[in-house]
Amino acid sequence: MNQGTKGFDFSRSRTPMAVIAAVRLGFHLGILLIILGFQAVQPEFVNSEVLFPVYILMGIAFTIHSTYLVFFDRALNSWPITAFLFFFESFFITGLIHFTGVNQSIFLFLYLVNIILCGFVFQRRGANVLALWTSILFSLLMVMGPELKGQALFFAVGLNNIAFFAVAGLAGYLSEQLDFMGRSLEAQGKDLRALRNLQALIVDNMATGLITVDETGVCLQANRAAFEILDPVPSEIVGRKFDSLLPGSMIAIGNALQLIQSSSSSVSVDRTARLDWIHQNPMQGRQTLELVVSRLPIESELRGFIVTFHDLTRVRRLEFAMRQSEKMAAVGQLAAGIAHEIRNPLASMSGSIQLLDAGFSSEQAEEKKLMRIALREIDRLNNLITEFLDFVRPELMKDDPVDINAVLRDVLEMAKMNKNLRSEIRQVVQLGATQTIPGHRDKLKQAVLNIVMNAYQAMSDSENPSIEVKSEDRENSVVVTIRDHGCGIDGVGLRRIFEPFHTTKPRGTGLGLAITHKIIENHAGRIYVESSKGSGTEFTLEFKINPLGVDKLSLADSQRANEDFSKAFRGQKRSGNG
Repeated sequence: MNQGTKGFDFSRSRTPMAVIAAVRLGFHLGILLIILGFQAVQPEFVNSEVLFPVYILMGIAFTIHSTYLVFFDRALNSWPITAFLFFFESFFITGLIHFTGVNQSIFLFLYLVNIILCGFVFQRRGANVLALWTSILFSLLMVMGPELKGQALFFAVGLNNIAFFAVAGLAGYLSEQLDFMGRSLEAQGKDLRALRNLQALIVDNMATGLITVDETGVCLQANRAAFEILDPVPSEIVGRKFDSLLPGSMIAIGNALQLIQSSSSSVSVDRTARLDWIHQNPMQGRQTLELVVSRLPIESELRGFIVTFHDLTRVRRLEFAMRQSEKMAAVGQLAAGIAHEIRNPLASMSGSIQLLDAGFSSEQAEEKKLMRIALREIDRLNNLITEFLDFVRPELMKDDPVDINAVLRDVLEMAKMNKNLRSEIRQVVQLGATQTIPGHRDKLKQAVLNIVMNAYQAMSDSENPSIEVKSEDRENSVVVTIRDHGCGIDGVGLRRIFEPFHTTKPRGTGLGLAITHKIIENHAGRIYVESSKGSGTEFTLEFKINPLGVDKLSLADSQRANEDFSKAFRGQKRSGNG
């Protein structure tokens, strides 16, 4: 017998062959128990000399099969050994029938069992060969036996031989069908595994974070982007409550899911809900995440929902920067022309009042006092216009290397020594930046001083005032963070914070932060503000380090800001912290 392409691959058939060996040994053990039981129950009808050859034959069978099991792994790779076992099994059954009596033997069915098992191993060809061998043995047994003669012998041999070949054909057909189904299932299993691997690869390499959550709020699955965006502490997502990753978000997600369920029909259950969520990341700071929530399909065995999310922190900041740049450009162009027109009449008014003042005598003290008040106010107005013209006038920036840590120390020392500010305000300083910034030291000091002065003034009524100043290196940039624990800024003030002449102070000009904004942008930097009423304010200054020097183009140009915004929105400049 030959193992062809349709044959059994013994190198990969350990489990089926082990089952066949177990079935064969089970029958042998059953035969032995039957003989022993019959001998024990009716010893007067049993001749020990007749059963002695049976015991010898069964001992040989047990020895051969035990040896096969001992060298089972080696035997699997040699089909002749397995074929020999089937041939020996037919010979064993023939001997068993011969010694126990041919006429109406209860062991005839073992021929059929052996042929069926062979069909499962060697398929149709092997089953037919074994059926032929069995037919020869059985025919010789019947012809040489004295029990049947003549027509009875012919019918017994013929019917049993027909049964042998019929069972061989049926077993071979069933084996080939099972083999075909097995190969089909194996191919489908490979395709399914390939699809699962492809799906896992796609999900794991998405730039969008994805977390699958069950109905109890426990995270079941998370991709790589989810870890990069959330940066969880501890660094484990699967098995944790989703609310521990984004505290307070489950209430908003539950409301969104209820809204989906109430507004969707039974057909369109896949509808999603979008919401922005502010997350205080312990590693990356404040983040703006866009959450997209959708329920798991009804066909799924799981009950829960899927959350996908983007880090829109940089996008939202660039939106704000773009709007601010556009407003600044428009206000600057309009106000520069108006300032020039106001300045000329002010000069005429100042000269006229000085002439009038010279014409009054010393006895007219009241009139001279009014003249001096008018002159002081004209001077104050003229200084305000000069300051504003300095703000809107384009300027060429220096590219000197500036140690931002030294600038921060100088400004904090100036604030501490200022007698007009609270002296008990605690300064928490962490200056870890090592890179220098190309630019103008005095201008940067002016920008930082405006922020620090505002922070001190915002904490004038705070019970535990403190200001936190931090600098650190990031990829191709230096980031400075200044946070106070003062009164904070409401939503309206936050939108207008960098507008010229917008102020909440009784005697403020409203130009301090506008000038700061311009200085930072002229240094190819970005300035971001995060605040809420009663919880303090945080300014973030980000300076890009350009190896070719400082960028001379002002980032107040709306086209430049729009390009940066578009790139960030497309994910080309994605950063966890903005």
